[in-house]
Amino acid sequence: MPKILDYNSFCDNLDEVMSLKTFGKKKFHPEGLFSEQIFGPVKNYTCQCGRYYGISQTGGQCDICKVDIVNSDVRRKRFAKITIPVPVVNPLFYDLLVELGGKNFKKAIDSLMRNDKSVLYKTDNDYMVTVNPDEVIPKGAPVWERTDAIYELTRGIAEDMVEEGIEGWDLILNSIDSLLFDKIIVLPPDLRPTSKSSGKNKQLMDKINRYYIQILTKKEIMKETIINIYKDKSLYYTYFKQLQKDVNELYSRILEKIAKKEGLIRGNILGKRIDFSGRAVITPDPTLTLDECKLPYLMVLEIYKLPIAKRILELGKFKLLNLAIDFVDQCIDRQSPILYSVCNEITQDKYCILNRQPSLHKLSMLAFKIKITLDQVIKIHPLSCPPFNADFDGDQMAVYIPITNECEEEVKEKISIKSNLSSPANESLTTTPSQDIILGIYYLTSPDFIKSEEKFKYKGELINWGQVEFNKQLPEDYPLVTEVVKKKVLLRILNDIKNRYSNDTVMNVLDNIKLIGFKYATLFGCTMSLKDCYVPEAEKLKEELYKPKSTREQLVALSDKSLIEEIKKDFAYSYMIESGARGSWDQVKQLILTRGFISNFDGEILPYPIKNSLIDGLTEEEFFFSTYGCRKGLLDVALNTGTSGYLSRKLIFTCANLQIDENIEDCGTKDLLEIHVNTKRKARMLVNRYHVVNDELQKITLENYRDFIGKDVHVRSPILCKNPKICHTCYGDLYKNLNSRFIGILAAQTLGERGTQLVLRTFHTSGSAVIKGEENQDESMKQRDIIGDLASVSTLLHKFKGKTYTDIVNGLFDVYDKDIYHVHFECVVAQLMWKNHTKWRLLPDREKVSPDFYSVQSVPNQESWILAMAFSNPKRAILQGILYEGRYSGVIDKILKGEKIR
Repeated sequence: MPKILDYNSFCDNLDEVMSLKTFGKKKFHPEGLFSEQIFGPVKNYTCQCGRYYGISQTGGQCDICKVDIVNSDVRRKRFAKITIPVPVVNPLFYDLLVELGGKNFKKAIDSLMRNDKSVLYKTDNDYMVTVNPDEVIPKGAPVWERTDAIYELTRGIAEDMVEEGIEGWDLILNSIDSLLFDKIIVLPPDLRPTSKSSGKNKQLMDKINRYYIQILTKKEIMKETIINIYKDKSLYYTYFKQLQKDVNELYSRILEKIAKKEGLIRGNILGKRIDFSGRAVITPDPTLTLDECKLPYLMVLEIYKLPIAKRILELGKFKLLNLAIDFVDQCIDRQSPILYSVCNEITQDKYCILNRQPSLHKLSMLAFKIKITLDQVIKIHPLSCPPFNADFDGDQMAVYIPITNECEEEVKEKISIKSNLSSPANESLTTTPSQDIILGIYYLTSPDFIKSEEKFKYKGELINWGQVEFNKQLPEDYPLVTEVVKKKVLLRILNDIKNRYSNDTVMNVLDNIKLIGFKYATLFGCTMSLKDCYVPEAEKLKEELYKPKSTREQLVALSDKSLIEEIKKDFAYSYMIESGARGSWDQVKQLILTRGFISNFDGEILPYPIKNSLIDGLTEEEFFFSTYGCRKGLLDVALNTGTSGYLSRKLIFTCANLQIDENIEDCGTKDLLEIHVNTKRKARMLVNRYHVVNDELQKITLENYRDFIGKDVHVRSPILCKNPKICHTCYGDLYKNLNSRFIGILAAQTLGERGTQLVLRTFHTSGSAVIKGEENQDESMKQRDIIGDLASVSTLLHKFKGKTYTDIVNGLFDVYDKDIYHVHFECVVAQLMWKNHTKWRLLPDREKVSPDFYSVQSVPNQESWILAMAFSNPKRAILQGILYEGRYSGVIDKILKGEKIR
């Protein structure tokens, strides 16, 4: 059973702050709130007199100024006390009593605290509070006043509740001596800093100090009062209420300091500054292999300063380490490349971690082998851009260096790009080629560009030299590819190779594809001109489109595939879109044919089309209407990126403690989640899951997933797993490719990353209205809004009226119209289902009990005291932590306690 801190015993050995003054003669006052005598020296091993004693004198004390000779970091650890003349109610204890006792109990205590006429009396084992003692209290009944009454009422009620077996009250009874205190704990001064500002001798200080000063001021006033405040009840209450108010405000301010964004938990515990790190702009370097990056020489000198200094010491260049370090510093200042070879030697086979903000998912931090460049930029492999979502328009990356051997091993095994070729979202390839590489390979394999008619025999077939060149880049035993390799075809081939071969082979193939892609894109020498964008048939097609007919008919005609076929014949740069290298046919239509219909801020399609194309040029009116889309895109990104990021944070805190059990194959549950598979995409997102047919457990694979389209599938699910950590069968075989047991965080990152992409992708259509076929039959002619999708997600994760867990999972899957494995949605929903502070899925009789759904805002309170403190109302989190201590098993809590988390 936990116990609230016993103030009296804690304060017994503390020094007392006596003086209101913070400064004496240009130094801290010996008895003030920042006293060096009480809290320790401001400078390491230096007393207030200014004498430096040194580390050898640790534990001693200066004979003159009586300051302890210790390291100055004790000013972050030493507490003190202020003794007050009138005892006050412990604010934390008061909150606990309100939490347990309810409104009536709160009303009784408030009356005793605030009304000087209130008294407590007891009749027939019942406690009563009255403001009319002369009229109500029976003769001979025991009576209590002031703080004695509060103490007696709390003690009496707690004893009764403990006898009845009501949870929580035994804590109150065990800690009853902490209900009232006359000693206020003073925080260490480094947690409430102060400074003298320039001009008029003004002092800048943390608000906490002001409350301490107010309490000390009241104490001085009470000492100097002529009347005995203990005999005059009215005067007693006057001072009591003032002190109580100051103590309450101090308590609130301390909680605020702990929990806000810049507070101790989020600012100093959950988020830390990193020593061995650097930051620079990124550029591509096609000469690198996939598992390499290049770091600037000057950055390597700084980050590896100590190993480099040690190495030049070993080489006999210097006799003292300090001199070697000074030499490295000089090389940095003068930008001298003299240590280039030493840097290469030190970083041989070393890994660094690269991180691009915003870190939306696991793949935003990947490890690479270090190479060195004399340029002042970090150089990365072009194919490593997709996982980072990086481009080269000024993006920056941070670099982190693993220090210990254990850390280096873990970085190689788990964070290196070699171990992260599969996306946790759907097991697709993370390092996908694009743009130039796609164009080069399309040029190489398309008969339209091959001038030579000569055929070559390769793997038993006659193919042209371009196809031979492409097939040579693939594994020797891979089936021959004879089709034209567009982007979709190339991604299909590369994903197939990833599933069939080792990571080393896959990386080798990717590097080969990169090289020939760039080579033949360069040899192709594609350029664009405005003149070649004109299509002779454009005017004729435009007239046909805008013949007198309804807006809907015009929209459908604009989206007709036959229109694209007409444009494709004469458009000089069709190969750009056909290959998948860049652009879309919608963009081409706007460029050479007609801008089309525009949707406004509400998503309503304006009835007046913009008939001119971008090449023809727009009229003033058409240009004005065109600005809708661009403005909406920019506004949506600015306003909603923060919303999406915050939702990601809430999701991660909600799922932080959901893990897979590395030792349990099957929890044995017979409960199954029914999923209606209505599309091929949904079926594909169930691959590697286990389903039950005729009481037999079977696996959904890449070979058989199409068989389930249009059917109801009954799968094992994390929502219904009976193991505290999810078993392998309920999660599916995806866990084999994750390199992590924290499946909850991976699920949250997957959803959060796609949510942010939803927002950032809004403006790419520039507001152009598109209706395909018979879609959007609503007469209001409204388009689906991506920002509306974000609101739908938020609603699904916060409001659950009348919804079952199946409804929530299906709702989330439908909104995230992307390739995300179904199990990730189930992991999130599993964390939302509770019953009386216990996860619903872990209840022994769960089939008889319907779950309570907690919003993503509330779940951290249930699982982790630290996360609750950092994320929600800190007062509420502290109360939950004290009352329900045994229920908290959060990973971060265990780390901070020094416990093993395996």
